[in-house]
Amino acid sequence: MMKSIVLGAILGCLMINFSSAQAVDSRVEAAVEWALKIAADPAHGYSQGAENATAYNPYTGSREGPDYDCSSLVYHAFEIGGFKIIEAWHQNPKYFSRYSGRQYSGDSDTIWEDLQTLGGWKKFSWDEIKDNLQRGDILNMPQHHVAIYIGSGQTVEARGVNNPRGGGYETGDQGGEIDIYNAHGRGWTEVYRYVGGN
Repeated sequence: MMKSIVLGAILGCLMINFSSAQAVDSRVEAAVEWALKIAADPAHGYSQGAENATAYNPYTGSREGPDYDCSSLVYHAFEIGGFKIIEAWHQNPKYFSRYSGRQYSGDSDTIWEDLQTLGGWKKFSWDEIKDNLQRGDILNMPQHHVAIYIGSGQTVEARGVNNPRGGGYETGDQGGEIDIYNAHGRGWTEVYRYVGGN
């Protein structure tokens, strides 16, 4: 309950800040809004899927909802926003070579390939754009972590159970498994921005 109240207050501040900012494509905004709703709802937590569970990481449920890992949260957000990124992933050769077609959404190291397939996206290095981030930018450390920039120096992301606010392996969020975090000082190397055209 307290998490929902705090996230609601943050969302209100972000929307005030957003209203005076540069206009964002409606599909990008829909992706951001969906991810923020997931973060505000404790029914959604972190999982890489029961099929990937180990003794050290006893994941339960699915990474495709109600729980998500970092990349599946981003894939689903932009799919729901109106970008056919999951369909692009299903056409990616890695969908078959890496997972034999069994992982519904891609990974942090496949997202750029799938965005390129869609068109209208541009890749920047973190250093060239870190001081000019826009709401809906995708922040990435390929093969490690990915998040969505929401404005005011913050991200919405799935960080797992080893995040600063805690959590557990059960379905649902017992801490900060999917939450809002500071965007800076995190080791991002790439930023993907929708610039239009498709």
